[in-house]
Amino acid sequence: MSMMPKLQNCAGLLLAVLASGVHAAEFEPERLKDGVSLPADMPRLYVSDFSIGHLSDARVHVLDGRNGKFAGVVDAGYAGAFTTSPDGKRLYVAATYMTRHTHGERQDMVEIYDADTLRMVGDVAIPNKKAQAAFMHNLLRTSFDGRYLYVQNATPATSVTVVDLQEKKVLAEVASPGCYGIYPSQTEALRISMLCGDGKLATVTLDAAGKVAQRAVSPKFFDAGDDPVYVPSPAHDGRNYFVTFQGRLHRADLRGAEPVVEQTVSFVTEADRKQGWRPGGYQAFTLDQARNRLLVGMHPKGQEGTHKFPAREIWTVDLATGKRVARTPSKNAIALSVAGSGKTLYALNGATNQVVAYALPAMRESYVSEPVGEAPLQVDAP
Repeated sequence: MSMMPKLQNCAGLLLAVLASGVHAAEFEPERLKDGVSLPADMPRLYVSDFSIGHLSDARVHVLDGRNGKFAGVVDAGYAGAFTTSPDGKRLYVAATYMTRHTHGERQDMVEIYDADTLRMVGDVAIPNKKAQAAFMHNLLRTSFDGRYLYVQNATPATSVTVVDLQEKKVLAEVASPGCYGIYPSQTEALRISMLCGDGKLATVTLDAAGKVAQRAVSPKFFDAGDDPVYVPSPAHDGRNYFVTFQGRLHRADLRGAEPVVEQTVSFVTEADRKQGWRPGGYQAFTLDQARNRLLVGMHPKGQEGTHKFPAREIWTVDLATGKRVARTPSKNAIALSVAGSGKTLYALNGATNQVVAYALPAMRESYVSEPVGEAPLQVDAP
């Protein structure tokens, strides 16, 4: 058989390869991007994911608050805590990283993200003392003006790291023995209060250099052995609201140098108490500021140890009177958050990891999202 046809075929193939090479040189491969571009009018819904099966890889998922659709994700390292700036333009994550993923040298960081693109725009190294805790409000908070960031520490000795976000450096570490939880003043940027195990509130005022200028404590207002108080505490008009495991509501004015507990009421009637109705969840209550109401996840047959049980109902409590004005069936809510607009309540279903949205004030279910993450615990709708 003649070799000429084979040579002609090889020559044709070579020309085809050379020709394709010219086109390949003009090909622009797709490049991975380190962020997104979220619509300016999209209400953000942040959902924590504790990633219980692989704790060093926590996440903060970002959803479109209008429909619950997935919009982006931010890394949160090991046991990260997150919060947003008062204007909603920044997302702050305080996380722990290890040089060998699950072991090695520890490094605690505050990471700063642009809320519109989810791109990291800065970070600050902080002392390796950050509380290794499940996602929870009041473990990471900003000052009312957004200048400072407060980080809860536990080694297990408790203290608070103060980060100057303008200078991007640690300003101070404030010792807080026996106290846990951060409640910033709504009038003074360098003033915070803390919840203490002896049943009191402690308030610390710092000077511009981060030194403690004044400390004050409130009278005892709860008994941690009889009726403990949840650490999360929403604030409005300079007042913080604390809820106990048995359904008592304490209102405290934390604006001044001395904490003042102004009012204590029970929103669980005697008849409800006999049925064992109690608050439950990881973020069991939230404020509807537009209507001066508290929304609380409640479960029946409650007893010692059920304070994290998912809600069977969501109770609406009038803050002016302390009385329940409505009760709504709940789909196992473990975290509640009212949007800053006051139009929507978001409830995290602890059984399915779905977010259930309710239109306010009617408490009418408007949508149910797809499942979010593996072990979501916290919802924030600034």
